[in-house]
Amino acid sequence: MESLQMALNVVVPMFLMLALGCLLRRIGMFDQHTLDKMNDVCFKVFMAPLLYYNIYTARTPIGESGRMLLFAVVSELLLFTALWIITVVIEKENPRRAALLQGLFRTNAVLFCTAIGTSILGEGNIGPISLLVSVVVPLYNVLTVIELEIFRGGKIKPGKIALGVLKNPYIVAAILGYLTVALRIQLPVPVVTSLRDITRCSTPVALMVLGGLFNFGAVRGNLRNIIVGVAGRLVIVPAIMLPITIWMGFRGVELVGLMGMFVAPTAVASFNMAHAMDADYDLAGHLVVFGTMFSVVTIFFWVFGLGYLGFI
Repeated sequence: MESLQMALNVVVPMFLMLALGCLLRRIGMFDQHTLDKMNDVCFKVFMAPLLYYNIYTARTPIGESGRMLLFAVVSELLLFTALWIITVVIEKENPRRAALLQGLFRTNAVLFCTAIGTSILGEGNIGPISLLVSVVVPLYNVLTVIELEIFRGGKIKPGKIALGVLKNPYIVAAILGYLTVALRIQLPVPVVTSLRDITRCSTPVALMVLGGLFNFGAVRGNLRNIIVGVAGRLVIVPAIMLPITIWMGFRGVELVGLMGMFVAPTAVASFNMAHAMDADYDLAGHLVVFGTMFSVVTIFFWVFGLGYLGFI
């Protein structure tokens, strides 16, 4: 019963926020322009401070989470390589390969690791998860640019990629968070309170915007790849990676963070990247929409299963 309650506590708030966003779009309170602007605000104004706040309040030195961070990087690189090979075998067109591969490996870790971690562990107890997010997000960005450039026949520019990573709001927030902790800087109470209030807006608003962005367009031409992408992202990858994570001995907040990384649906930004770099952006959009929609169900079962077995 306790594991069932924990799973419901994770997915019900997520589902309600997604549904509210979808409803507001349906009744005309959101339009595409508004959603695009709100999405930009969420991930630059709300989510970046959330990352900083969690690192600051946790006061967890990066060295204490080094093993988790190393495991995350190595596992994502191995996953990326394996998924690339599989994608090339099952899909023959490069634009679709680019979108499918991105949909399989690039997760919405910023939002879902935070949402799952907060639901299970409580606010203020997810500092190591914020460290994890600050490492995997730039890794996703770098790998995404590399694969999209290769599949469109372009030239990889390391300097441009590095500059883009350093300008990412999450990376800036993480670096500032690490420096604040390392230098033992104590922020004034009013500043911390303001940060806390901003961060409390971040996850619900981001989920609401994501629900508003749902667009169930024609899917017939991409049906096979949608099934492969969604099933691979939400079921197959977690089914492989979670037992390995548990076997490696991760528990507590580290297991919750890694679970969030592996079970999360495709990142919303994958659609924008696909559109900008000549990939099949229709397929990319469908993977985001259907992945997010079905993730409410799959995340419930993953959380329930790990809770029932006593791992979280």
